[in-house]
Amino acid sequence: MTRRQASRVVTVALALMTGACGAERPNEVIVTSGDGAMGVVSVAMSDRCVPSLARRVAALGVWVDGRHEHDMLLFPASGHPAYDSLIGPLAKGRHHIEIRPSAFWTPAECMAPEHVSVSFPDAEAPTDHLYRHAPILELRADTVGEQSDVPLYAYAESTVRDGTKSLRYTTVFSNEDGGTSTRALLARWGRTTDIEEVFEVALRGDRIVREVFQGPDHVVRPFTGRRRGDAPILLVATLNNMVTDRGRGLVSVRPVPAVVDLSRSTRESTMDGRAWVYRVMEHEMEAEGRIATAAPIDTDWEKRAPGPRAHVYLEAELHLARAVVAAWVQDREGRRHWSHYERLPLAINRDGFVRSAVAANANPAAIAQIGWTCLTPAGEPAGGSCEIDATRAFVLGTNDTPGPNLVTPARFILRAGDEAVLRPAGLAPLR
Repeated sequence: MTRRQASRVVTVALALMTGACGAERPNEVIVTSGDGAMGVVSVAMSDRCVPSLARRVAALGVWVDGRHEHDMLLFPASGHPAYDSLIGPLAKGRHHIEIRPSAFWTPAECMAPEHVSVSFPDAEAPTDHLYRHAPILELRADTVGEQSDVPLYAYAESTVRDGTKSLRYTTVFSNEDGGTSTRALLARWGRTTDIEEVFEVALRGDRIVREVFQGPDHVVRPFTGRRRGDAPILLVATLNNMVTDRGRGLVSVRPVPAVVDLSRSTRESTMDGRAWVYRVMEHEMEAEGRIATAAPIDTDWEKRAPGPRAHVYLEAELHLARAVVAAWVQDREGRRHWSHYERLPLAINRDGFVRSAVAANANPAAIAQIGWTCLTPAGEPAGGSCEIDATRAFVLGTNDTPGPNLVTPARFILRAGDEAVLRPAGLAPLR
């Protein structure tokens, strides 16, 4: 029997917790596995938490055969109904998979597990390589037991070229305590979460031919660190969530990556099917004093911005030549609101698929026009140009789900100083 055939697993028993997170009886799943099996532990949660009262981060410990393996992070009052985490590779035989209260985070009494299960992908499925090489993240020391800058979810991009398969893993964090300011994040990236490429592996069959990680200062380095099976162990090491293959952390997490195709969309679009992420983003902004009800010009101006539901979000594919771009929204009283607040350092200066956020009245009925403007960067000569494939504009609904596209996609080639007005698709006509 091959390793891949042997990795099929059958669940043979399940014991459910009765009571809250602190109950003495753990959730326990007993499984029989083949050698090298990878599994997904899933926990359905009852969440009765109120945002203004709840802790923003809690956790459960994942134990395998009586040994604490890693923690599973929870986000009270986010509305996220279920959480999952990777386990493995397991040795051949019988295993006890348990969920216990975390030793590092104070339990949220308003949350309780309702059901625990363990599933195993088909050993011949593409998820076998995906899960086997997914990075294990050891958390930054100042985030352990705390309420900020923690991993929310992970995704991976899969490509095949000349017989080599590449898997690129990205982690989305709730925020970054170092690096880009709040207004700059919204203006240039359209979010205050922190999206970081963590690890990439190239495979020929089962053989690893290249492994790299994104280290401090965004420098890509070869991976030569510890691993569990084929999975690299990486430590979140900087205030803007860069990782290293050196050192050790107290707590690790093992997010289950979802495969995504971002060849025609933004990285931020991975948030759109996860309304709970927008809630966590807002809760962290509010708790850290990053939400401004007004826009005073003072020393802390860039640290604070209106909340996520006060923005209109725009997406486009850009090709810039000695130019930068800014998005804008004009309301029905004739006021124009700019993504960059008319400050060139906050304009977007990169090619590719981008998202920007404009602090404006995000009620579609109050929006008259939406558009993009091509600008000359500070210190650059005139004569630059912007190719803008505008694809989308939306606001967040009351349930924090992105609403319908407010504009008709269109392509524009602009000289610096020109602007593009998008045709409305979901806006009331001007009268």
